Amino acid sequence: MRIGVSSSSFRRPLAAGDLTQLEWVERAATLLGVDGIVVDIADFPRLDREYVAQLRKIAVDLGIVPFGIDAPGLLDDGVGPDDMTTLSVAREFGALVVRMVLPPPGDVPPAGFAAAVARTKVACRLAKTANVTLIVPAQEGTLGADESAVQHLIKDVDSAWIRACPHVLAESSVYSAKERFPARCASLSDDPARAVAATGNGWLILDAVAPEAPWEAFASAIGALRAAEMEERRRDRNGRLEPG
Repeated sequence: MRIGVSSSSFRRPLAAGDLTQLEWVERAATLLGVDGIVVDIADFPRLDREYVAQLRKIAVDLGIVPFGIDAPGLLDDGVGPDDMTTLSVAREFGALVVRMVLPPPGDVPPAGFAAAVARTKVACRLAKTANVTLIVPAQEGTLGADESAVQHLIKDVDSAWIRACPHVLAESSVYSAKERFPARCASLSDDPARAVAATGNGWLILDAVAPEAPWEAFASAIGALRAAEMEERRRDRNGRLEPG
């Protein structure tokens, strides 16, 4: 399992000026020991190529993957689909994924759904150019309120450049047993053993909503996940623990 964290979970110290984005990357690598980072587009102080390249270099030099960009508002009405700066940033950052959130249903849900599909198709074409995959978690209050709703929209978009980003506790029957995901997501309170079992050898994006002490909270959760993964590895095929 490879663990990534998003800068959106550290919005409080970043917004207060107590932490710079570059410091966040360094601490994520050295204090948390993560495998990769997901940088929220809102947390970039600058979006020019020179700065984004510098951020990528720092991550790579620290031995972590510049895994993704968080862009929850990528499909907002105010975003010009032919000028999605986020996807340009993702390309320069070397991101593998851009995590977005589907828009709310609106006053006329069928019309909102059709508009979201149309905007997503444009985003997928640009994602292909940037060589980055769009991933979509389920979120209440949106057109992707649950895993089934996310799958419904993805099916209508019909592009290889958009995939679901299921929660580790999501009902697995929604998806094909053969389906593989670029990443899954989890919160700090999710059971580590279940998270490890669901994620396997893939990527897990760990999130929290502005915790009071984010470094301590994330360090504890990541430690629990690593321990659960080690225990899982020690299990033989019959489910018995092998001598460690």
